[in-house]
Amino acid sequence: MKIKRVVGYARVSSREQAEDSHALEQQIARLKAAGATEIFQDIQSGSRDDRPALKQLLDLVHKKAVDEVIITRIDRLARSLPKLRECIHDYHQAQVNLKILDQQIDLNTSQGKLMVNILGSLAEWETDLLSERIQHGKAYRRNKKAASESYPWGYQVVNDKYELDHRLFLCLLSDRPANYLELYHEDDLTKLPGLTIKQIARDCINIFLEKKGVARALKEIFNKYGILKKTAKRNSRSSIFHWTPAGFNRWLNNPVLCGHTAYFQRVSISKGKSKRNKPEDWMIIHDTHPEHRLITDEELVEIKQIINFNSKIGGFSFNQDFDNPICYQPYAYQTGLVFCAECNSRCITKTNNYKGQKYSYFACRYVGMGCSNKKSARKQNIEDALINTLVERSHVLASESDTIPNLNQEKSENLKALESRLEALEQIPGFDPDLEKIKDKTRQQIAEEINPFLYDAIAQKTTEEIIIAGNNLAIWYTLSSDDKVKIYHQIVQRILIRNGEVESVILKI
Repeated sequence: MKIKRVVGYARVSSREQAEDSHALEQQIARLKAAGATEIFQDIQSGSRDDRPALKQLLDLVHKKAVDEVIITRIDRLARSLPKLRECIHDYHQAQVNLKILDQQIDLNTSQGKLMVNILGSLAEWETDLLSERIQHGKAYRRNKKAASESYPWGYQVVNDKYELDHRLFLCLLSDRPANYLELYHEDDLTKLPGLTIKQIARDCINIFLEKKGVARALKEIFNKYGILKKTAKRNSRSSIFHWTPAGFNRWLNNPVLCGHTAYFQRVSISKGKSKRNKPEDWMIIHDTHPEHRLITDEELVEIKQIINFNSKIGGFSFNQDFDNPICYQPYAYQTGLVFCAECNSRCITKTNNYKGQKYSYFACRYVGMGCSNKKSARKQNIEDALINTLVERSHVLASESDTIPNLNQEKSENLKALESRLEALEQIPGFDPDLEKIKDKTRQQIAEEINPFLYDAIAQKTTEEIIIAGNNLAIWYTLSSDDKVKIYHQIVQRILIRNGEVESVILKI
């Protein structure tokens, strides 16, 4: 005589499991008492149809490998009527009986089949009501301009408002006092030195602005704080130490850090599943906590420019030298700005060595594949044409504007000294990264001396104001590589080349 195979299915949601640690244990005990010899169990929401244990159970049903399945309540199996009917159909086709203990239902009877459909409808209705209550609650919080349930590193939510987190978090070994053991055993632990969460968050922003790259900044952060692990632990309060480049990028661009509150950062795609929403589709309430900002408007513009520029020239490995980044070498600012005047495609960079001298060019990527614009344009010639265009445009705009910067025409003694210093530095042969940094710094000092208006809160100036300020060649030629990346990408839309020459420069006016 064949022995009947009776299995049980138990399920609790993660919330229910957290509130009552014996809920799953109680279900299993009842199922065994009802005759189940095997138990399948899930700890997931009933609205999810991809529960692993339920999938295993249904596979056995399809194979007719079980005779009876026991559950405690109908909502343990499914919370939607379509899913419930699908399960019942599968059980009926496989001639597997379904037994529900709380409602005393047996699918072997017609009354049992009717009751299953009625109770399934009620379970689905209850789920819809819960979803509506959640949506109403979120709408109520949005109307109050309350902080979202989740908050980024550096913050905590107090009375429905974002506030910087000033709690002590860690103490670096370099800051540890010699008598720390004595201090540690005292009752007043506030005597111990340490960094707050807010201080660490702000330090991460400073490191990014200094290193000018997500991967390079993370490498510095990991080195500074002694972090080895680079994988995120979900819902971990220490997730700052496990940032991925993508996660760090999202954190830097979180509106909360700029004093704003953002809703709809995630959208539901199905029951129990959601995905990140596009930033342009977020609902942003401005200045909800201006006194608790981590990033200023000027810093946000710079952050976006750095990320946007680095995305055009490619990513960086953790093994690269982040003290000498390749993206800010001379002419790096031209990346992403140079286009073919014939086919309108973005040009690619090329290099050539001639008599020991290295030359850099831009060329159409589709030469020989339909585009006849064969001749490459030297990057130095592109820069010359761009600067001449800017100076000419500056004079035109200045003649049309009432706000012309008041500039001294005579060179100051400081400017003369800086120019002499730069000339001497240029005479030193060979390439040395440290020397190049000194040159860039000297060029920036010269440019600031010639026209301080150009450097005064660049992020707050319009394109016209920046161009008007650059009314002579010296200003543009003395810009450092970093400043070129920052300024040119703010004012230049694209540069069109044809037959090795610059055909036109399109500005963002």
